[in-house]
Amino acid sequence: MSNSKSIYTGKARITYYDLDLRGRVKLSALLRMVHIAADINANDIGVGFKVLSGLNMSFVLQRFGLAINRMPAYNEELTIRTWPGSMERGTFLRKGDMYDENGNKLMEWTSMWILFDLAARKILKPSALPVLIEGAGEQGVSIQPKKIILPQDASESGRELFSYTHTVRYAEVDTNIHMNNSIYGDLIGNALFPTTETAAPPWREVQINYLSETRLGEQIEVSARQNGDSFLVTGQASGRNAFAATIVTG
Repeated sequence: MSNSKSIYTGKARITYYDLDLRGRVKLSALLRMVHIAADINANDIGVGFKVLSGLNMSFVLQRFGLAINRMPAYNEELTIRTWPGSMERGTFLRKGDMYDENGNKLMEWTSMWILFDLAARKILKPSALPVLIEGAGEQGVSIQPKKIILPQDASESGRELFSYTHTVRYAEVDTNIHMNNSIYGDLIGNALFPTTETAAPPWREVQINYLSETRLGEQIEVSARQNGDSFLVTGQASGRNAFAATIVTG
């Protein structure tokens, strides 16, 4: 592990409320841990919430790619690292990984962010940032946040498993006035595990594309489809694509 000043290293412990009805860590809980670490690191390097909100700016998550070697278990103490990666075509990459107490890598991720004008609700150029972000390289993380291509015909993505309508509520909206990134993990879980009898092999890779922001009171039509060992979960709000996620199991 590198000791670069750009890299945040912290500890986390898996608690009872991080687990789902199967005793496995919820995707939303993992996303929350990742985002907390990212927020601390962003603050350390001068582009945290307090600085950017004073400029009416925020980083908004566009894509997230997660590779899983093993899901952590209850009461495990984890080491979480995260750092800024490279900048590509006006977007900011952020990487990270998670280790168990024996130093075994449990998972790694790469996220893609855009700089956003909170007042005008539009994308800003990276040059609008008040400081220059120094990337810390790959650090052994190879997973990429992939663009999910939605099929023209839903039947091409496999058989439908479950669909439902979700209404965005107060508890799910953050200070950017849209549904928080981690909540999409719950929407995905709700679509893939509609009953207690749902079988679930281990997840190996998760990709999430955040396609448009959803606001308080909006309804999201969520559906899940299966094609072999992979799953596609999509959400539409007010006739537009809100998010898409793919999960690879096995």
